[in-house]
Amino acid sequence: MFVSLAVANPRKRRVAVTFNYDFNLSPACSLTLTKNCVKQFNVYDTTDKEQVKLFSIPPPVEATGFFKGITGTSPPLNLRAAEHILSVTAQQADGTESDSGACTVIIRIEG
Repeated sequence: MFVSLAVANPRKRRVAVTFNYDFNLSPACSLTLTKNCVKQFNVYDTTDKEQVKLFSIPPPVEATGFFKGITGTSPPLNLRAAEHILSVTAQQADGTESDSGACTVIIRIEG
């Protein structure tokens, strides 16, 4: 996963993530496929033992196979200056999510 950080103001920051996903494991949901499919990707801050959901990313339109370069940018967030552990999960149509430890990165936010 690739992460970039854009500072909107001293307290609010935007986080942009880029990652890959194999839709052979679970296809993207569509108008005709509504079960056993990826509804969205969720980005979490998992720094403090509990997951804090930061934002969600829809699957790319007509995504199939191994897909490189899925991207998403958060709204302005209040993130304190520190190291943060971010993770991305794939959320199924039924609400279940993939292992949050499968796609993680550590970022450092300077004060």
